[in-house]
Amino acid sequence: MPLNTRGAVVGIVKRCYGNPGKPWTRPGTSAGWARLTYWRAKLLPEVHTMFAAQPAWAKVLGAAGLAIAFVAGSSFGPHTSPARAGLTADLLPGVAPASDTSSVVVTGTAIVQVTPDLAHISVSVQTSAPTATRAAADDAALVARVRTHVQQSGVRPDDIKTISFGVFAQYDYRNGTQPALLTGFTANHTLELTVRDLARIGSTIDAAVAGGATTVQGISYDTSDRGGHEAAALAAAVKDAHTKAQAMATAAGISLGNVLSINASQQYAPYPFPMMGAARAGSADTQIAPPNVQLTVSVIVSWAIAR
Repeated sequence: MPLNTRGAVVGIVKRCYGNPGKPWTRPGTSAGWARLTYWRAKLLPEVHTMFAAQPAWAKVLGAAGLAIAFVAGSSFGPHTSPARAGLTADLLPGVAPASDTSSVVVTGTAIVQVTPDLAHISVSVQTSAPTATRAAADDAALVARVRTHVQQSGVRPDDIKTISFGVFAQYDYRNGTQPALLTGFTANHTLELTVRDLARIGSTIDAAVAGGATTVQGISYDTSDRGGHEAAALAAAVKDAHTKAQAMATAAGISLGNVLSINASQQYAPYPFPMMGAARAGSADTQIAPPNVQLTVSVIVSWAIAR
């Protein structure tokens, strides 16, 4: 590279990183970054003019030297202090410094025990016959009897719902015949009975079995005021989160600011009471004691740190 070209390159690099006659400013400092930004924005036309009159080989070497200076400044730049970010924003209005997002994030939990006022009883009717049509017809007749009996025990007609129904072929695989021998068909119909007077759970089960139910699959408990209980649990969970956040802030010597975000999740589990087999539930007076229903709510709350 000709001497005059080399001197010009060194001069430009010094203008980027330091003052002539003084130690160069490290690119990682605020002043060094500002000078590099100035070079990128203001001195490119000067560089272009300087290299225009040089031979091809000098242009290549000069461009390589400037590229090294450019990359060095870029690699140091992103790891510098907030002061450098402010300088960059001043020189380049389109670039804003990173915002301060310091916050306190806490999880709050509340568990609410709810006394149920509803019970859902699942009962099934199963019939078998040589043909699918006959199996379905026999099953329908038996289901009608079950409906009549449970309505007489106090269950509303609109509280008796079908939750599954199917007719299935039955095969005999015992003799190893290929294909298996078709022996008949089985129809299965499952009803869900909603009982609104929990004192009548036992009598409702007895009525279903007397009407022809072959299986009592189980009982689940619920509440008719789910929305009200959920609201109370959410309020308790947020209060729990605030208590924890305040304790953390006091210990750290800071103050809580405004709430930035709240996210909630909840688990509402109707209590299952398995009860398989009609014979088990077919006593003259079945006694059932309902347990409480548990509602668990968790919230994640984020607070800003007050300044």
